[in-house]
Amino acid sequence: MRPTVGTTIAREWLHIVKDKRLFMILFAVPLLYTALFGSIYVHHKVTELATVVVDEDRSPLSRQIVQAFDEHESFRIVREAYSEDEAQAAIANGSAKVALIVPAHFEARVKAGQTLPLVTLIDGSNMMISNTATKAAGEVITTFSMGLSGTRLKLQQGLQDAQVMNTLAPIPYRYRILYNPAFNYSEFMMFGLTGAVFQQVLFLGIALTISREKEAGTWASYAVWRREPWLLAYAKTVPYFLINLFNTIVSYVLCAYVFHIPLNGPLWAGIVLIAAFTFAVCGYGYLISMFSGNQLGATQTAMLIAVPSFLLSGYTWPMESMPAALRVLSHGLPLTYFLEGARAVFVKGNGLELIWRDCVALGLMGTAAYLAALLLTRFVVFRKTAAAEAEHPEEAALPALPRSGAPLSQH
Repeated sequence: MRPTVGTTIAREWLHIVKDKRLFMILFAVPLLYTALFGSIYVHHKVTELATVVVDEDRSPLSRQIVQAFDEHESFRIVREAYSEDEAQAAIANGSAKVALIVPAHFEARVKAGQTLPLVTLIDGSNMMISNTATKAAGEVITTFSMGLSGTRLKLQQGLQDAQVMNTLAPIPYRYRILYNPAFNYSEFMMFGLTGAVFQQVLFLGIALTISREKEAGTWASYAVWRREPWLLAYAKTVPYFLINLFNTIVSYVLCAYVFHIPLNGPLWAGIVLIAAFTFAVCGYGYLISMFSGNQLGATQTAMLIAVPSFLLSGYTWPMESMPAALRVLSHGLPLTYFLEGARAVFVKGNGLELIWRDCVALGLMGTAAYLAALLLTRFVVFRKTAAAEAEHPEEAALPALPRSGAPLSQH
């Protein structure tokens, strides 16, 4: 019987309704991502940037300026530093995003009518932070200096508001953007985008490795390894680990020598970070594959994790400006630690001493994912297969795989 348009549409609707995963993807996932992305930008602007203060003047005026910065929504004074080098180190290790430097004899020079500029050091490795901090610091200093100068002129010389506006001499202000002074967008985005692509590709490759065997009907042959599940995990994921390690290193070398994006840190530290990241993503992908009955399901699950990872990583939108629940979620994603480490090494020029925590976190995430997958393999995944073989041994037509490297024909 020739199908009609009406019956074809009805059949497609029936398929969508019966396939719960497809139904969720079509109807729930768009709403979920809309709510997720809206929650990320719920504050509409970058606020509460961690700021350190170097107050070399220690005068009433310098304390008022520090207080004005702390009261501004864009800044949060976290501690005092005692030198410009210490402030730069705080920005380098990520404990601060901005440093305010009040030079010595600042108040005395201002009262004498001389100009001695305030200086802010700003982390330029994230352009969202540098743009916000530059604008906000200018607002704070301009507002403060206008009020200070106007009050002084009114009290000392009895000038009116119009006369005050004509004779104001605002406090001079200078800023320095560290790591990306030219606001080069490629230097800011390239590492983040390539990291997101590597994660997505690796998720897909690993997630399909088991589901492909299930669809082909060859999965039961791996039951011989159910008591040694680490052999199966190793055999299935090590090719993807080596491929991603190679691709990532080659891509970053291309960034440096073809697109002239500076790699400021030691390459060996970056390789350690890349290896830890690849291990974590392989573990997550392998675990996803265990839960997926077919390649479509594995692909869908992998994409549900990979798509929001870049936005949740804190690479573009600062994590401090996200809701607390999303910050917790972001720390369960490998990309968050990788991009934080990549920025520290390749953009800021730091070594392993400042990214070892990111590497350890990635290693623990990969270990936990692999451990969960191994337990599933040992006690859950092959249980039905073993029971079916015991009940109908004559139907076990698939050959067993070798236990210790022997050719398949020997079994």
